[in-house]
Amino acid sequence: MEAMNINVPDSLKSFVYEQVNSGRYADADAFVAALLQAEAALFERVKRGEPLPLDEHFDRRLEVLLDEAESSGDYESATTEDFDSMEREALKLIQEKQGVGIERLIHAKQDYPRVLK
Repeated sequence: MEAMNINVPDSLKSFVYEQVNSGRYADADAFVAALLQAEAALFERVKRGEPLPLDEHFDRRLEVLLDEAESSGDYESATTEDFDSMEREALKLIQEKQGVGIERLIHAKQDYPRVLK
């Protein structure tokens, strides 16, 4: 494997060292490799059209996807009504697929703000 040198800003070095010192990673290289593998796996899921899990990085990923859509030239504006309609359809599909009660889904969605441009 060919080596690749990566510069880490001073502001992040202590974070990298904390992760290594936690014992989860053998060294800084292993930590950075794990981060890259996780991101690469997510990008592969997106390429295959699979849904991404909602996690602490959800807002960041959503912003990137919205920026990509806008810069692609295929971006179309959507109204609040459009989003509400899409949301109802998505909730129905999830409910049918997972057998989850609609009340639980509506309650869960209140934890995530709607993104409108």
